[in-house]
Amino acid sequence: MKQAAFTICAKNYIGLAQTLEQSIRKHSPETDFFIFVADEFGPGDATEELPGNVLVAKDVLDIAKDEWYRMCFKYEITEFCTAIKPWCFDYLFEKYPMDAIVYFDPDILVFATLNSIYLPLAEYPVLLTPHITTMEVDYAGTLPEQKLLFSGMYNLGFIGLGRSPISERFLRWWQVRLKDRCYQDKMESYFTDQKWIDFLPALLPGKVRISHDLGLNLAPWNFYEREIFAIDGCFFVRNRITRDDRVTYPLTFVHFSGFDYAALTRGEVSQKNISNFEVPRDMDPVFAAYWKAIEEGNFKRYSSFAYSYNFFSDGKYVSKTYRRLFRRLLEDGRVEGNPFEASGGFYHSLAQNGLLKGGMAVSDKTTISNVSNADKKARIINRFLYILCRCIGPSRFFILVRLMRLYSKMENHVYLIDKSYFKRFKLYS
Repeated sequence: MKQAAFTICAKNYIGLAQTLEQSIRKHSPETDFFIFVADEFGPGDATEELPGNVLVAKDVLDIAKDEWYRMCFKYEITEFCTAIKPWCFDYLFEKYPMDAIVYFDPDILVFATLNSIYLPLAEYPVLLTPHITTMEVDYAGTLPEQKLLFSGMYNLGFIGLGRSPISERFLRWWQVRLKDRCYQDKMESYFTDQKWIDFLPALLPGKVRISHDLGLNLAPWNFYEREIFAIDGCFFVRNRITRDDRVTYPLTFVHFSGFDYAALTRGEVSQKNISNFEVPRDMDPVFAAYWKAIEEGNFKRYSSFAYSYNFFSDGKYVSKTYRRLFRRLLEDGRVEGNPFEASGGFYHSLAQNGLLKGGMAVSDKTTISNVSNADKKARIINRFLYILCRCIGPSRFFILVRLMRLYSKMENHVYLIDKSYFKRFKLYS
C-alpha cells in the first residue's frame, strides 16, 4: 500500500509539525509526509531552507486566488487551516498514486507503527476516531458533555481516507461546505470542519470505520477514560473506567491539543481549552517524551513567525470583528476585491466609519473570565434591566432580550460600515 500523512499549520507551527514528522518517520518510515503551510512568507522568513515536503498551500492547492483571500480573511487561523483540509487531500490523491492518506493535527506525536490506521483503510473509504468511547450514566470527563455536543462526536485532529469513488465524492461534499461554513460558532452550530463529519455514518452507511482503538487519538478530552502503562519500554492503553485488563491497545498517537507548547519545553503543563484540567500521573512519561521531542526539534526556530493573514497590507491587525463583518458583506454581495488591501473598499469602509480606531484586537480575547470587575458590571446591568422590565412590561422585555441575543453576532453590526442596512436590514441568525 502506498500511504501518506500530512498536516496543516501556519508558519509559526512548522517546527511543531516537523516534530510530528520525525515521530512518524521513526515508527512508520514507509509513510510519505507533507506539511501544508496555510500562510505566506515575507522577506524576513527563511523559506530557502524549507525542505521539499513543506508546501505553501496557496501555491499548490486548487483554490482560485480571489477565493483564497476571501477564505483566509473571513476565517480566523484555526478555521482557515481546517477549511482547506479537503483540498489538501485532493492534492495528494491527484499528484501522487496514494492508496491511503491520513491527516494529523500538528500537535500530535506518534509512538508506534501506523499499521492499525492504514490496514482498515484498505477496506473502508473513511476512518474516524470518536472523542470518547465509554457510556457512563454519571459522566466523569473533565470536558463538559455539552462541549462535546457543540464540537461533534468525532475529533478531526485525525481522519483517514482510502482512495475510492466514495472518498472522492465525500471530498467534493466537504469542500462545498467548508468554503463558506467552517466557522466556530455556537449560535449557528458550526465547529470548523469537524461538526460536518457527524453526517458521515448516516450518509455513507457501512463505508465509515469508527475506530474504538483506545491507542488512537489519546487526547485531553479522553484522558479520564484511558490509562497508560508500559511493558518493555513500549506504551499501551486500557480503559481507565472499566478497568478490563483483557482489552489493551498499543499507544499509537497522542494529540496534545490545547496545551501551551512553549511552556512544555520548560516542563510546564498548561491546558488552555479545559478548565481545572489535571494530567493523570500515568501520562507523565508521554508528556516527558513530547517535551523532549519539541525541545530537540525546530519549534523555537519558527514559533516567533507572525501569521500573515492577521494583518492588513498596512500592518493593522485584522480582528475577528472585522472578519465577521466582512463575512456578512460578502454573503450579501456588498464587497469586492482583496479585503487585506489598505487601498481596498472594505478597509476604506472601516476607516471611514471610525472602526480602525481603539485597538479592536482586544475583543478577540475578551471573555467573561477576563473582563475586569465582571461581577460589579453584571450587577449594574441587572439593575438597569430590572428597571427596563418594569417600564415596558415583561412581555415586551423578554421579546427585546431574545432579539438582543442576535446582536452578540458581529455580523449583525454591519450597519456600522454600510448605511444602506438602515433601510433593508435583516438580522443574521
